[in-house]
Amino acid sequence: MKTIFFGGAFDPFHNEHRAIVEGAQKEVSADRVVIYPSYYPPHKESLASPFETRFEMVTEGTKDLRYVIVDPIEKERNTTNYSYEVIPLLKRKYPSDEYFFLIGGDSMAHFFGWKNPEIIAREIKILVAGRADIPDLNEAVERARKEYAADIAVLRVEGKSVSSSVIKARAELGLPQKDVCEGVERIIKQSGLYLSYASIVDRLRDNIPQKTFEHACRTVLYALKLNTSLNLPYKKVFLSALLHDCAKHIKTEIEGVPAPVTHQYTGADVARTQYGVDDADVISAIRCHTTGKPDMTALEKLIFCADVLEEGRDYPGVKELRKIIESDFEKGFRACVKSCYEHLLAGGGSFDLLTKACAVYYNIIK
Repeated sequence: MKTIFFGGAFDPFHNEHRAIVEGAQKEVSADRVVIYPSYYPPHKESLASPFETRFEMVTEGTKDLRYVIVDPIEKERNTTNYSYEVIPLLKRKYPSDEYFFLIGGDSMAHFFGWKNPEIIAREIKILVAGRADIPDLNEAVERARKEYAADIAVLRVEGKSVSSSVIKARAELGLPQKDVCEGVERIIKQSGLYLSYASIVDRLRDNIPQKTFEHACRTVLYALKLNTSLNLPYKKVFLSALLHDCAKHIKTEIEGVPAPVTHQYTGADVARTQYGVDDADVISAIRCHTTGKPDMTALEKLIFCADVLEEGRDYPGVKELRKIIESDFEKGFRACVKSCYEHLLAGGGSFDLLTKACAVYYNIIK
């Protein structure tokens, strides 16, 4: 008898979770896979969905996999659950000849920050679902083998990068899902999950042109996709990207500011006064999303880039820019600054002072 344990928040349970389960089960010929949703996960500040709903999503997403058992052990413990404590309990509950602990490549990269990882390594063989977008994965695996004498196998199946934040944002924006099964999508809708900013989304949809709203939605999704490497707070990224063009339709004149740029300044004020945004980081990201500025924060860079690279954009060089930034965010950001500056230069129009200051600061021009 071979048993795999697979824990996680599963907020929500998505197609990549299922693919990892299927790949691991097949590769080690496991007789059963025990999936146990987190209750009080020590590595997350909070969960958007209640345990019962996440348990239901996992059950729905694996209902045709006969070897899967969904276990509520973490809720039954009713306390903070560390893997080194839960695994021995699961082993006693599910007697087997051989045990495996399944984790994603992103979890392996952070394994050394877990509570007592050496106990986990001593207790059970670890299966890692590799990911092409985690360049240091092999280094992390070798380090765990060396420091903890861990028995680790990297699965042949290579996982895809699926962002739970993007799934949540699609729900917020009322968009159809791409990375969860129909049953899980139905649960998300019926339970009213991931609608923290529904009132802002609805107000924005009613206040701006449809094309601008569609652009804002695409900017949100691309910003959150890029954020997987930055780990900025979901709320800041979502609101900054959603509202960055909230004043694009408003005609205003600001002395010394070219007409195509005024909406970033007006938009910062509109976000605060009409949409109730009081987060200084969000307001600042909106205020410089078109021009950039010297010494930008990670959030400001993210919104600046997502605006020009969202997947509805189609201009010469955009695919190459996306390729660069999805591999190396800082390198991609500078490439975007350079591309935007050269585009303005070729157009022969006037520059906002911040545009030149940004290009100088990041060594685009001298």
